[in-house]
Amino acid sequence: MKITRNHSLLLTALLVSCAGVPTRTFQIDAIDVDESPVPCIVVLGDDWAGAAENNQYVNVGGDNSLALKVPFDRPEVDIVVAAVPVDPATGKPRIQPKSRTESSDATGFLADFRRVRLTDPERNLFILRRR
Repeated sequence: MKITRNHSLLLTALLVSCAGVPTRTFQIDAIDVDESPVPCIVVLGDDWAGAAENNQYVNVGGDNSLALKVPFDRPEVDIVVAAVPVDPATGKPRIQPKSRTESSDATGFLADFRRVRLTDPERNLFILRRR
């Protein structure tokens, strides 16, 4: 009986520890090679629509840094930072790019990409180059 109880407690502890997906908040900054801020959309994996829906922008509307909550459902998660054209009158993106190519065609900047791990530094600087 004692062995069964210990196994039961061990199994319960294991299930509780595996129940949630770990998350981490990263600070995202984006500049060009001249160290000027570049308005960008920040995409997790390939979820361009989700990034636009969740307003995952940096250097848009006065936000010079983006606090991005990243769920780690696998050991590494891809982050893409792609330039967006901004309407000077409203300060909002004119288009919502759906790919790196669309972003590059609209802005002339190449997107930057990084694969992050749960243990990586909190601050991440992305440097975008012109085509």
